[in-house]
Amino acid sequence: MPNARGPSHEPVLGSRSWMMVKTIITGLLALIVMIGVTILIIWLTIKPRTPAYFINNGSIHDYNLSKDYHLNASYNFLLKTFNPSKRMSVHYEKMELTLLFKHETIGSGVMPSWHQHKRNRTTSELDLASHNVKLSEALSRDIEMANSTNQVVVDLKMKGRIRSKLGIWKSRYYHMTVSCVNVVAEFSKSSNGSRGTICDVDL
Repeated sequence: MPNARGPSHEPVLGSRSWMMVKTIITGLLALIVMIGVTILIIWLTIKPRTPAYFINNGSIHDYNLSKDYHLNASYNFLLKTFNPSKRMSVHYEKMELTLLFKHETIGSGVMPSWHQHKRNRTTSELDLASHNVKLSEALSRDIEMANSTNQVVVDLKMKGRIRSKLGIWKSRYYHMTVSCVNVVAEFSKSSNGSRGTICDVDL
């Protein structure tokens, strides 16, 4: 007479092992998602918010264009900036300034490093200059024509680095480019304050 066998428990043990593996995998996936969401929230918090830039009151002084098309002049603009962050102040490294007329560089300058507090509006003066800049005959003719109308339309480019600051913590530096196009600058003999221009900021 064959020996009787008791009920087998192997399928139950296998099912329990598989459930344990599924639980571990599910827990790991949930942990990964939580870590990812936390990192995203931190990144969105610490990344500098794009500041707003507005420029006006462009003026030109000491304008001189020689017969061989060399330009000398000084330029002044009023720059208004707004830091929209409610939590973080912003530190700006020095910014390189480039002035263009009809897409050709005619002047340059530097804006020193500065700090802007949260939700702060700041007004700064920008000073640029042309030092014996060689122009083409066509460009010289165009800028002389602008001089005869007492106004010239230029583009102003600014490049620099910024970082956020929250207490003692500081973010890494981010490169920033500011483009202010179709800015009206008036020659000093008739400067009464030109209309403003909203600038594009790439951060």
